[in-house]
Amino acid sequence: MSAFLGPIHHWLYGKIQFQEKWIQSILSSAKENAWGDLAEKLDADCGAADLRPLEDSIDQGNIHGWLQQKIHIEEARLAVLVTELLKEDATRIAQLEEISFHFGKNNAPEERLDASEAFQLLNNTLLDGMPCDHVNQLLENEKDIVVWQQTQCLHREFWEQAEGDAAVYYALRKRMIQGLLAESGLVFAGENGRFEIRKD
Repeated sequence: MSAFLGPIHHWLYGKIQFQEKWIQSILSSAKENAWGDLAEKLDADCGAADLRPLEDSIDQGNIHGWLQQKIHIEEARLAVLVTELLKEDATRIAQLEEISFHFGKNNAPEERLDASEAFQLLNNTLLDGMPCDHVNQLLENEKDIVVWQQTQCLHREFWEQAEGDAAVYYALRKRMIQGLLAESGLVFAGENGRFEIRKD
């Protein structure tokens, strides 16, 4: 990556901020449901989130390394938060899925998207490592259907470190994506690393 801030750095930081907003929605709902306040634990165990403007917070001398560190913090925060909540009560998964769905719906685009545009929305929104990781390989890219293969899972290590299960991450992410696309006339589906968005 360049030693100067450019569009790709702002794009990646936007994805980092989106994941933290998702985390904040879960933290807020956990307090409302009297599940406890895990905010301090996340800061202590994983590192604090930093939602300041990129120019005010980034290490200009190590842009790539700084962004990589922030991605790792966000991945760890989500994994620890969800795993801790489920350790207390595994049945909370259903509520966490609904929290994620409503978070997605509340952040859905106002304009109607075709499948190709919806895939780009996900690419602009969800954390899947650094651009150089090339995690998502497009297999089909049409207005009515997009199919892609995940070449590697960059999330599993964080969930294993938290003594959780990456399958939980994908279940919550699926519901969040379904929330994002709830009013779009599009369907998101997939398993085993192969996903698709298609016209309903």
